[in-house]
Amino acid sequence: MTDLDMIEGGTMTPVQRWTGRETKALRHALRMSIRDFAVHLGVAERTVSKWEAGGDCVNPRPEMQAALDTALAHAADEAQHRFASALPHANPPAPGSGDGLDLGAAAREQVARTRQALGLSVGDFAAALARTLTWRPTGDDVTNWETSTVPPGDVVLALSAILDPSGAGNVGEERFGDLIAVHPNRSEFSTSLPPDRLLGGASTVRAVGLSLNLLSQGYPDRRWHDLVEAGAHVRLLFLNPAGQAVQAREAEEGFPAGQLSGLTKLNIETLMRVRDRLPDGLQDRMELAVYDDTLRFNVILVDDLCVAQPYLAESRGVDSPAFVARRSQARGGLYPVFEQHFETQWRRGQQL
Repeated sequence: MTDLDMIEGGTMTPVQRWTGRETKALRHALRMSIRDFAVHLGVAERTVSKWEAGGDCVNPRPEMQAALDTALAHAADEAQHRFASALPHANPPAPGSGDGLDLGAAAREQVARTRQALGLSVGDFAAALARTLTWRPTGDDVTNWETSTVPPGDVVLALSAILDPSGAGNVGEERFGDLIAVHPNRSEFSTSLPPDRLLGGASTVRAVGLSLNLLSQGYPDRRWHDLVEAGAHVRLLFLNPAGQAVQAREAEEGFPAGQLSGLTKLNIETLMRVRDRLPDGLQDRMELAVYDDTLRFNVILVDDLCVAQPYLAESRGVDSPAFVARRSQARGGLYPVFEQHFETQWRRGQQL
């Protein structure tokens, strides 16, 4: 059930929790295309498409919840009425009615109690959560989870691990090393950890693969500018679109000759334009290179997080499993293996 308040007496009260269903209803009420709606909100088209495809199961991030509130509040009366009539109205139980437990409030209280028990600021608590999660929350996220929005399920599950780091968490560390997640394919990985979460606030980004679509097409140009201007150092290594290895991979995956090489060339040109538009003195913080070697892995290293996908025979890269590892203090693990793979290929690469 979504917490959609109704129009009463001509006034639209805010949506308490936006999901993909409400965002789609708002777009239709505003009579906008996905492209126009994305521009209206300042997000990528694929972000809007992902919200709508997820329906009730997708909750935009807190900053986008606020942007959607603003878009609804500024909509014309006719659009607000269309929005309200597009969704079935739910009548939530009155406070104190005893009809059921408010699970959202219970989760918010649990986040607040855990942080207070540890004596951490919201920023330090966000950093502690990041060491357990596959993404990096911010201090603002923590504040919202304690006061207004429902914390995600993985955050709630992470609370016990933070409170008792010597407990069950060590069992997983002994069994799986630094591996923290496995996704059956790239689509499920990017849904769980979209590029804005993966790259947001990063200080170093290193990647080696084929076309690097997740970074080239999944992260807007302006975000790359913001990231580099905030101090990030980026090194991206593409399979040479004019080399022999890309031709071999096209044949192995059953693509027409030139399809993967053309896509790779387009992605390289896109990021070269991003680099060229950076202010003077910052362009050397975004390094691009190509290599021509047998394609084995797609590897993305963002600070202490590593995402690795093997390239399997007769299986397209998007269909391969994605392994997520976090660098640990213990020796061994996947992170140093894939870090060495990147550095070795980078030394062999040709700078652009």
